[in-house]
Amino acid sequence: MYGYSMNNDDSPSRLFAPVISVEKSTFSRHREEMTIKETTTAAVVATAATPRRRRASGFARMAAFLLVASVVLADVIRVCECRTLGDDNYRLQRDRRDDKSSDYMGDGTVSEEDEDSEESPDGAGVPHTMPSLLTSGLVVETIEGTTVNLPCKVANGSEDYAVIWINGTKSIMTDYYPMTTDPRVKHGTQSETSAGYQEHTLIIEQVTRMDSGSYTCRITTTPPLEITHTLRVTHPAKVLTVTSVGSSGSSTGGLKKLSVKQGELVQLVCSVAGYPEPTVQWTRRAKYHQQPHQSTSVSPDHDQKVPDSASSTSSTVVVSNTNEVRIDSVVAYRDAGYYECSAHNSITTGSTSSGSGGPNAANAHLGIELEVEFLPDIVVPRLVVNTGETYTAQMACSVQAYPKVKVTWEKEMLTPNGPASSTPVVAEGPNSRYDTSRQSAAQNALQGSGNATAMPAGPTFVLRVKQVQGPQDFGRYRCRAENRVGVSYSDYITLTGSPARPQQSYVKVEGKAPELAWTVDSWSPLIEYQLQYRQQQDSPTSWVDVKPQPQVVESSTGGNAGDERRYSMSYVFGDNVQPQQQVGAPATLPVTLQHGITYVARLKARNVHGWSDWSSDVVFSGGMDDDQGANEITQYDGHQHNDDVSKASVAGTSGASGLQQYCSTALVTSIVLAVTALVATATSAC
Repeated sequence: MYGYSMNNDDSPSRLFAPVISVEKSTFSRHREEMTIKETTTAAVVATAATPRRRRASGFARMAAFLLVASVVLADVIRVCECRTLGDDNYRLQRDRRDDKSSDYMGDGTVSEEDEDSEESPDGAGVPHTMPSLLTSGLVVETIEGTTVNLPCKVANGSEDYAVIWINGTKSIMTDYYPMTTDPRVKHGTQSETSAGYQEHTLIIEQVTRMDSGSYTCRITTTPPLEITHTLRVTHPAKVLTVTSVGSSGSSTGGLKKLSVKQGELVQLVCSVAGYPEPTVQWTRRAKYHQQPHQSTSVSPDHDQKVPDSASSTSSTVVVSNTNEVRIDSVVAYRDAGYYECSAHNSITTGSTSSGSGGPNAANAHLGIELEVEFLPDIVVPRLVVNTGETYTAQMACSVQAYPKVKVTWEKEMLTPNGPASSTPVVAEGPNSRYDTSRQSAAQNALQGSGNATAMPAGPTFVLRVKQVQGPQDFGRYRCRAENRVGVSYSDYITLTGSPARPQQSYVKVEGKAPELAWTVDSWSPLIEYQLQYRQQQDSPTSWVDVKPQPQVVESSTGGNAGDERRYSMSYVFGDNVQPQQQVGAPATLPVTLQHGITYVARLKARNVHGWSDWSSDVVFSGGMDDDQGANEITQYDGHQHNDDVSKASVAGTSGASGLQQYCSTALVTSIVLAVTALVATATSAC
């Protein structure tokens, strides 16, 4: 190519002669470039020396442009020369290799590369192609009872490699042969498509929720090739088990009732299944209906609430939105009840709690009854029971306890020189003056006087005195409740023949004097009253007796208990002049009420068996000037008020409001007029 031949006697100088020639040519070109640069520089200098300065700048810019262009042109020429030199060098080296190969072949020697490249007679030298997977992993969601096809396409498959289906960690199919006894698991049709790949489809018929999981198609290459499908079989939410964990740490499952002692740890765990993943909720239907009361139980262990096991309106509350309920220290009235775990997903239909359950709702709920063992809790509805000789008297106490409780009665016995003691009341036998009974919530409205409080719902135990025989039966009684947790005693109930506590009847105004009235129940005739009053802001010990005390008027009617007498008493607060008292008329007391002062009054009554308790304080006021309606009365219970004063107050308020509205309107009008005047002035000035 370059006009030389390769002989054994060629010298190195002859061999590289073309290269030297190329290098000389390059050097000459460099000299030409330098000459061009020097010429260009001289031209620029000559141009800059021109005396015309206005053209000098233009010539300078043109000279700079020409200089840059010449430099770029020189670089382009240099790159082209280098590429030409590189191509010439590559051709030279290739010619050398060809010459060496021809020399070796002329000697009859075979190289190792040629020996490896020769094909063997049996075709073993043909390149081998590895198999590959043409399918990507899928997430398949379906419903129970359907048939699922899981694809696996293999390209370049051969008998040297097996295709295995794996469910989790267990092989279920090798090539086209099942490795499981489940008849629902099958291989797809053995076929090789025209595209050149093989179908290894896994078929599962009548899928169930147990078939959910991962399915891997694996080719036994090194390293193995595989894809994984995820099968999710949707099914309704279902509560599997409810497990209880007690304070001792032991677990029990499958129970419908759990009994623990008050103060222990309780943990309820709910296991659920379903897809999509269900939501879990715990609810509690309380066993005891809670309402405020004044507890008379001696047990300090639990809150002051009245249990109500017979309540038909027990509330249901949500206690947890997870699968677990934990109570560190269980309390009977707060925590006892029916706990239900419910699971829901998009497949679950209906609800057993609402009464309209679908076909899947029955399995979505599971509950357990939590019973808390606690000391009997006793509530006494009436601490004082008023009666009379030859009458029948009843005393009662309401008892709540778990487990089952036994209730008995005791009577306090007083000894002259020793402490009081209690003796059991014998309520059995034909000659017993007592009998006992147990009443349900619907039967516990006991008969009694007007001072009876509302009976709490729940089991009530009653002690009845058949015929009261004076001091022999009067006294203090209590009930005793016992279960396997312990014993509780109620407060003492006083059975007395004294009058019942007076009850306020009304407060009203007649003329200028306030009138206060009470009613008193007594099984024996009343003998006298005691009425006291004081200013409300004074000390509670500064009561003043009215003088003279009112007299008992023999005008009574039957009470609400059937046999007791009910006395109605009224008192009018007047001036210092004591009018003549008429039989049966209200007693007027010589009491002067001060202007703007609030008063309270109270009353008690006495019969042959003793004094009653004081009534509740009655609040009233009066003593205003004559021109303001002296002795006008207001009862401070939110029910009565002075209409004239109220109307005057409303009128005064209305008048004040009208004046304020008038002033506000005048002010706004003045401001509007002033602004209008300013605008008009500015306009005229313009």
